[in-house]
Amino acid sequence: MSDVSLGELCALLAPLSWSVAVILFKRSSAAPAISLNLFKNTFGLVLLSITMLVLGISIPTDRSGEDWARLIVSGFLGLAVADTLLFEGLRRIGAARLAVVDTIYAPMVVLLCWVFLGEQPNASFVLGGALVIGGVTLASVDPSALARDVGAVAGREARREVSLGALYATLAIVGTAIGVVIAKPVLERSDLIEVTWTRLVAGVIGMIVFTVVRGRGAEAMVAFWPGPLWRTLVPAAFFGTYLSLIFWLGGFKWADASVAATLNQMATVYLLVFARYVLKEPLLPRQVVGSLAAAAGALWIVLHR
Repeated sequence: MSDVSLGELCALLAPLSWSVAVILFKRSSAAPAISLNLFKNTFGLVLLSITMLVLGISIPTDRSGEDWARLIVSGFLGLAVADTLLFEGLRRIGAARLAVVDTIYAPMVVLLCWVFLGEQPNASFVLGGALVIGGVTLASVDPSALARDVGAVAGREARREVSLGALYATLAIVGTAIGVVIAKPVLERSDLIEVTWTRLVAGVIGMIVFTVVRGRGAEAMVAFWPGPLWRTLVPAAFFGTYLSLIFWLGGFKWADASVAATLNQMATVYLLVFARYVLKEPLLPRQVVGSLAAAAGALWIVLHR
């Protein structure tokens, strides 16, 4: 398997792992969002540390100061700041509006890669990317539901909360995109597991500092107490942090960042399939059409790389 095809496989497996985690996280919602986030990142960090010990992977001593700065800033921005903003945004605007905002992820990464990494998208990629993003938008965004949701927002304070939530969600996605683009040059010449571990260390430390500064330490520790919650939370953290982060960064390591980001948007399609067959939720015609269009776009990108 070539590096390029391996990167594309990782970029498709990352959202699959995350989609499994989302289904499990839905059954772990008894704990506060900040506690779930800190638990999953800490759990992932422990597993990555064990993996490094078993495989004999060491922390490089010859890495330049600039490369260390890139990884630390990337981890802090992507896993501490962006994740926190995303949860704050979700709390204010709900999943329907968040799905709309999420469609900017791939275009944002493509733009940043074009400007800062010199990646030039060709016509085949533009066509496939348009199919993926268009299909994901069709499958995840229900205009009538959004219209009812917007109509239900009354009052200046409610509109302010929605606007603030949309801003938080947008900044979260932008932060995630910037974080991975910052790390990509280091990722290409470093060990995948070690880079994932280093970013996660920076993210966990950043979250701990955030919870202490905000005085939310007790709230953040809720998910850490063993109990029935762990039956879904532990496997959710395994799929959602350990596997998902390795596959996600593997996609960016072995494939063009713009290609990896576009294939990452397949998470919406995976979630719809899981919702249908695991949660027994019905699939609407537009969701079927959108999912097929997105899958066709992803296949086109892989075959015409």
